[in-house]
Amino acid sequence: MHKSLKIRALSCMLITIALSACTRELVADEELAKNLATAEGMIDAFYSFDPTKLQPYLSEAGKAEAGILGYQAWAEGGNYIVIERAPCTLEKEDVIACAITVQDDPVVALETGFNVTDTFHLTFEKGVITGVKTSSNDQPIYYEARKWVESNLPEVMEGPCKRIDGVRQTPGDCARAITHGYKQFMKAKKAESAAAFIPAEFEPPVLVETTDFDLVPLGPDLVDLDFAAYMSSIEHLQKTFTRSENWPHENISAEDAMQDMLNEQSRFNQRKSFAYGVLSKDGKREMGCVYIKPSKKPGYDAQVTLWVTKADFDAGFDAELFEWTQQWVEDNWPFDAVVYPGRTIEWSEWDQL
Repeated sequence: MHKSLKIRALSCMLITIALSACTRELVADEELAKNLATAEGMIDAFYSFDPTKLQPYLSEAGKAEAGILGYQAWAEGGNYIVIERAPCTLEKEDVIACAITVQDDPVVALETGFNVTDTFHLTFEKGVITGVKTSSNDQPIYYEARKWVESNLPEVMEGPCKRIDGVRQTPGDCARAITHGYKQFMKAKKAESAAAFIPAEFEPPVLVETTDFDLVPLGPDLVDLDFAAYMSSIEHLQKTFTRSENWPHENISAEDAMQDMLNEQSRFNQRKSFAYGVLSKDGKREMGCVYIKPSKKPGYDAQVTLWVTKADFDAGFDAELFEWTQQWVEDNWPFDAVVYPGRTIEWSEWDQL
């Protein structure tokens, strides 16, 4: 073949490939646009609270159909009000996500001022919705309240919220019953708070600075410093602090240490007890810890325990920290009677109370 003809043939081939690629892209764009429009239509139908409008979008969605129709009925019973509606977007191949922020009665009953965002994840095949999943950014208190209702109001779970084959039979009635249950949960929580370890208006310190050391609440950020501190003084702490070989011990893992920090942080945030790491002024070393907890014995509002590492104990810091802690607790915490087991009362006497 003549050279010019070969060049022309090659050019035509490249043009054909390019046109084919462009055509595929155009088709893909058109399919995505149609799927996005369908997704928006489904969201419109869902929040119309009319199942006859929603069901046609779910006819090929398999098991998801009953679940989403049930969720629509729940949303209607929960008085869902759309606060913000983000455009549906391509989440991954063949899956479109639609995020909707709503105000709803169950969450309003929890008095957090929070508006939950529900995200619908729609799977498409050939332009048809074949699957729907949902996810939500519910706060922890939502699940706490649900467990409370399950434990304290079984008639709700066995009545309007009863499930058969995993599907609620009366989801709208369930949402209304759950809302009422959450209100009762909040009443119980407030009553508990009224008799809580510390008054509701009291804010526990989150940083205490002195000329020689600082106090910071224990939590994940301190896990390495805390671990290094007590692992350096195992035998010392077993004798002077826990009076037990159960803690600390040489087999404590990094995972154990982190879980301990998460537990202390959770108790602090829930205002159940307050654990502080005592840090050197440069923040590079934990010298010990101070724990403020409800008293397990009659006659005392709180019990306070503390420890320091073996090196700091030998340097005389234990006595210094104990003296400082007594004054700090007296001046800054809302207790009338505080006990320091093993210090202001002998362990033998404390154990007999």
